Amino acid sequence: MTDDADRAQIHEAEFLANSLAGAKPADGPAPVIIDGVPCCAECESEIPPARIAAMPGVGLCVACQQELESE
Repeated sequence: MTDDADRAQIHEAEFLANSLAGAKPADGPAPVIIDGVPCCAECESEIPPARIAAMPGVGLCVACQQELESE
């Protein structure tokens, strides 16, 4: 049996899934795929799965993205 906290958690998970499904791909370069792993288009380091999930289509690692934005 579910209580209010369980229902709130389910609602939050559904909201997050719907938001991520409707997210636009990031502008900029596409990731480079090396051995089936998405990597940064600049330095070729692996892009963490959490970053890919948060920003579908992102092609730069955090460090390279920050450097690009600071220019």
